[in-house]
Amino acid sequence: MLIFIDESGTFTSVSGPTGVSLVGALIIPEGSIAKIEKKYDAIRKNLPTENGEVKGRLLSEAEVDRVVTLLKRNEVLFEVVGIDMAAHSRSGIEVHKKGQENGITVNLTAAFHPNAQKGLWELRRRLERMPHQLYIQSVLMFELIPMVVEHATLYFSQRRPETLGHFKWVVDGKDKGRVTDWENWWSLTVMPMTQSRSLREPMGQFVDGDYTYFQRFEMAIPEYLWPHLKNPRQRVGLDIKKILTESFRFSSKPEPGLEMVDILTNATRRALAGRLGIKGWKYIRQLMIHRKKHYVRLISLAASPKGHRYPYMHVLHQFSRGGKSMLAPRFQSR
Repeated sequence: MLIFIDESGTFTSVSGPTGVSLVGALIIPEGSIAKIEKKYDAIRKNLPTENGEVKGRLLSEAEVDRVVTLLKRNEVLFEVVGIDMAAHSRSGIEVHKKGQENGITVNLTAAFHPNAQKGLWELRRRLERMPHQLYIQSVLMFELIPMVVEHATLYFSQRRPETLGHFKWVVDGKDKGRVTDWENWWSLTVMPMTQSRSLREPMGQFVDGDYTYFQRFEMAIPEYLWPHLKNPRQRVGLDIKKILTESFRFSSKPEPGLEMVDILTNATRRALAGRLGIKGWKYIRQLMIHRKKHYVRLISLAASPKGHRYPYMHVLHQFSRGGKSMLAPRFQSR
């Protein structure tokens, strides 16, 4: 499968009623990408561009709806995680960041393998050097990636199991001068922290799903990690490094997958900000997995200011119904 990732927003503190920033992921089965790109190209000819690239913020309701309609006719998934920066202060972010830094090493003892100790201290020092904006994006990415992997494997194990054999990540990288830093951030920060989380909180699997193609990502858990597992009997986990880095690239060029995820993520943000009518975004939820909570996952890194209002709650309510069923039709009767 191909996973295209893009962000929308400033990820910095703002004044005003809302300051939502989002990171979104569009998941497309590899066998469908050629057909979707061909149909998108036909639509793209009539979409506004900036420097040769379609930008979601330039699209009208009708133009957004045409792209979303194309995607909902195909078996794709959309996941999004966000934060309302209007509900956060710089000091609150700093407190959260310090807590995460301390949390990495607070439980380290001599009982930990030397390799584990070295890796955790390197991770802490890297986090300490990270600016707030990148830290916030990292936190959102830590939430997004496990959700993408878990939901995609659960969903496609029932429908298109062959798509679980490869994970190809494409991340928007318009700032060419920072691509190297972002690559280091991905491999040295996102990957190990996601790996650690996967061991503490193993991802779910559907008992009747077909994971034949996914088995290549399983790994034996090193013995020195056994005492730190949530389930002491767990001996097999996921090789997150292989999932995240086997096929990964930043792209600063216009390409269909990145333009489409930009359109979806930006439209969702505009909907929450009250700058896009429901005709433009009403079908986005049909690209998302139905769950008990809102499909747009907003996280908080600090206590919200007293009296802070969330004027987009009616939009979030709309994003809590109409999503895709996780279960394939043949399993729903059970």
